[in-house]
Amino acid sequence: MTDIIDSCFLPPPNWQCDFFTNPDTKHTIRFCSLPSERATANLVILPGLSEFSEKYIETANFFNRNNFNVTIIDWAYQGHSSRYQGNRHKRHSNGYDADISDLDFLINHKLSNDKPLYFLAHSMGGHIALRYLIKRTNNIKAAAMSAPMIQIKDFKYGARIAEIILKLLTPLHHTYVPGGNDWREDNRPENKKDVFSCDPKRKKIHNYWNLKDTKLQIGSPTLKWLYESLKSIRFVQRNLTKIKIPVLLATADEEELVDNYAIIKAAKIIPHAKLIELENSKHEIMMETDAVRDKFLNEALSLFKAQE
Repeated sequence: MTDIIDSCFLPPPNWQCDFFTNPDTKHTIRFCSLPSERATANLVILPGLSEFSEKYIETANFFNRNNFNVTIIDWAYQGHSSRYQGNRHKRHSNGYDADISDLDFLINHKLSNDKPLYFLAHSMGGHIALRYLIKRTNNIKAAAMSAPMIQIKDFKYGARIAEIILKLLTPLHHTYVPGGNDWREDNRPENKKDVFSCDPKRKKIHNYWNLKDTKLQIGSPTLKWLYESLKSIRFVQRNLTKIKIPVLLATADEEELVDNYAIIKAAKIIPHAKLIELENSKHEIMMETDAVRDKFLNEALSLFKAQE
């Protein structure tokens, strides 16, 4: 375990965390915030699979310095939000409409509605952001997404067949995906096999927090998560033209988890989308080297400021 990490990765004095219970989903959801007295806009960060608010402290600080109130959501079944009964390590799913409902509750009941709102999302969080924007926009002005899960790379081909098979396996939906397991530190190796980041410091943040706060630990997804994801991916791919706000989509050239082709294709379908392709980057763009991370964050900031 890394006992000491740079202060930029640790909670600043104005870091705040709270909970709400969504009456529609019965999920208890944690969200963390960095408010700013100079804020001219609100930003909601939508993390990826198995992530948690603390992982985005550095990114939240960046936008906080640029006059955003920043709020980060812990999705149900990960972070400090509601966990799967029986084994809290299982990353389960009630379907993505439940995540949309939890996000909607956060926006409508926990954020001030007197300021424009922006989304910053990663991977699965990007998928949820796209699904949300297809169904509603509220006062959301623009969204930026790193490596959005528009298709899972392993299911680039045969996704529909896999979805049908998974539906037939409904009695087993509570079990891990093949090869899945409870949280282990070596699930994210800090070597060449790491598919998440090239940055020697930022690649350690995920395990640092999981070891510091064991309640953050989460294992592999269940078959139900995979089934709901494939089903939702099909829905999103068919409805991308309904997204009318400006959207920034970023791909990582060393991507191993999501399908870059699907992101590139989506950028051509969404009416007001911009695509940036990042070199020397693995999946977690906001956890990458300064050159990669800064390019994405500055592009996102420029997009947001252009809406003012």
